[in-house]
Amino acid sequence: MLTDRFHVNQSALASSALQAAREAYLNSDLAACFAALDALGGSAQTDRREALLLRSRALLKLHRNHDVVELLGSALKTFVGFDEECTARMLHAVAIARSGSAERGLALLLELHDVACARYAHPTIQAEIAYWIAFVHWLRRDFDAAAQNAAIAEAAHADVVSVRAASLRGFVAVAQERYAEALGLFRAAFEAYHTCTERDLDALERIVHQIASLEVTLRSATVRGTHARRAEVARPADARGRRAPGSGRTQIAALDAWLYTLDGERADAYRAIRIAEDLAPTAAWRVWALAGRASIALAFDDLAIANEFAVHASEIAETVDWNATADEERYGLILLAEVLASTMPLAAVSTWTKYASITTQLDRSLLFRSDVRLWIEETFVRALVHRIRGETREAREEFEAVYAASARIGCLWRAALALIELDATPALGRPRGDSALEAAAAIVNEHFPRSFLARRLGRWANVPGDPDVARLARVPRLVLRHLLEGRSAKEIAAVMGLSPGTVKNYVNGILREFGVRSTPQLLVTCYRRGLGAPSWHAADAPAPHPQSFRSP
Repeated sequence: MLTDRFHVNQSALASSALQAAREAYLNSDLAACFAALDALGGSAQTDRREALLLRSRALLKLHRNHDVVELLGSALKTFVGFDEECTARMLHAVAIARSGSAERGLALLLELHDVACARYAHPTIQAEIAYWIAFVHWLRRDFDAAAQNAAIAEAAHADVVSVRAASLRGFVAVAQERYAEALGLFRAAFEAYHTCTERDLDALERIVHQIASLEVTLRSATVRGTHARRAEVARPADARGRRAPGSGRTQIAALDAWLYTLDGERADAYRAIRIAEDLAPTAAWRVWALAGRASIALAFDDLAIANEFAVHASEIAETVDWNATADEERYGLILLAEVLASTMPLAAVSTWTKYASITTQLDRSLLFRSDVRLWIEETFVRALVHRIRGETREAREEFEAVYAASARIGCLWRAALALIELDATPALGRPRGDSALEAAAAIVNEHFPRSFLARRLGRWANVPGDPDVARLARVPRLVLRHLLEGRSAKEIAAVMGLSPGTVKNYVNGILREFGVRSTPQLLVTCYRRGLGAPSWHAADAPAPHPQSFRSP
């Protein structure tokens, strides 16, 4: 009887440990899941098989794909029951696909899908197989097939599996530059996640990261950020309430900081970017976060603070082996070069050179690797470097390319910034003109009236909405800009390549439009109406007239 009682107790302990492992896995606590599985010891065959599947799932979440292949490879024939067998074969095939053999893994999954449907496997298992088929198609960059299979998995309403499928459709939309659709898909996945029984913090973090990234891309009068409502989601706590470092959470906090910056919310922007630095898991990510802090300080005209953070980031960057970086952390060098272009131009050139000399390629599974938004940022910084080197023609071409690409994908703040920098980059033998700045002013007035872009434009941001200026043709409007910059008629003639008499005629026409009799009266009238020249330095920039801006 003692022996029987011992076996009963052992069985009860095993069942208790297995239940603990299940609950830990469903709560996305992988460390507790592994601990409970290790405590199983000797148990019934049924428990051991379930434990094997649970361990395989946990290992897959940690991307330990080779361990899963080894763990399941010799055990596939030991599983009892069709659903159990399907699950084991599915996990094994996924691990193979993610280990570098995408074609073989996909073939195994497709074969398994046909068998699962024919023999009526549990609907959740069928949905999960469809999701993984979609995922492997994603790895192969077969986006249409990925979207089709993900839609099948999503439609099954299979708890967190369908949430993962919805987010995969979002990734496909991003890859195809359908950013507005992608944002809708990720937001829907975020809402659906809260109804799920199973927790998947990694999936949640990826979803929130994409929402933040797309909101920064599409931020406008019609696309607002949801950053104020997701602070805790971006920074999940451990059991003791501490915030664990992580690259995803670092990026989310930094993106939220930029959304606050575009809204003109200084205190919240600084708070969010400080959180990003606190969460940075490596030295390279710390460069990324410090460059972000410098960029935000620069946006709020805190030049000394921007310089301090940029110097600190530069010092850390010297200690990093950038060829050993594996993902978006190397993006920090681009951010740093952009800030240094305003604070220490020669250092910007060397930082850009460091970035351009990285020889290792990013993981093919990373969306970031081929994202047009990376190309836009790279091209923008390259244009700044061209300008520092005095290569103004090349700089203008790059800024024009950035504007075109940004406007095409709906990244309006970057499009406006490219136009402002284009205007600030006169090329030899070419008049600067004011069409770029007027286009920028129109974007800023409608979409970003409280942002740093408005401060960069100064009182010139008010020009597009003034009825008298609107009646002026292009050349008289440019003459007005030169007058507002404090130039005399003779100086304007020299700059524009016109005769003094022609400039005088233009000035007289401007005076008539404004109903004044002299240039001093014109300047006073313009000042009272909130009109002025563009301001490139905060110390020289009069505040934009508050009545000229729409409420956001």
